[in-house]
Amino acid sequence: MAKRIVGGVLILAALFLTPLGVFAQIPGTSSLPTSLPSKDTLLQQAKSMVSDLTSLKGSGKLDAAQTKQVDGMLPKAQSLTTELEKPQVPPNKLTQLASQLSDLQKQYTALKGLIK
Repeated sequence: MAKRIVGGVLILAALFLTPLGVFAQIPGTSSLPTSLPSKDTLLQQAKSMVSDLTSLKGSGKLDAAQTKQVDGMLPKAQSLTTELEKPQVPPNKLTQLASQLSDLQKQYTALKGLIK
């Protein structure tokens, strides 16, 4: 049961983090990616998340609850960046970090949808 849940999370993370162009490479076929994005890709996304959250926090567009949410997300994004900047990241840790980044990206997208 746990393997199915982990497998589902990995598939969702891979789908969420994979650019749409990957799915359009061969006309008439649709295949799911078999691996997670590279460490460098995840690091770039994590750095972008830190930048986006920092910018959003300083924008003056957030109410108190949204500011608190950003304050909770920012350390997580910074921690992910720090972990991904390490020279060696084991594959199982990379999978975990990809899942955490995917969760943060979903939270950020939802938050951006609420900002007036």
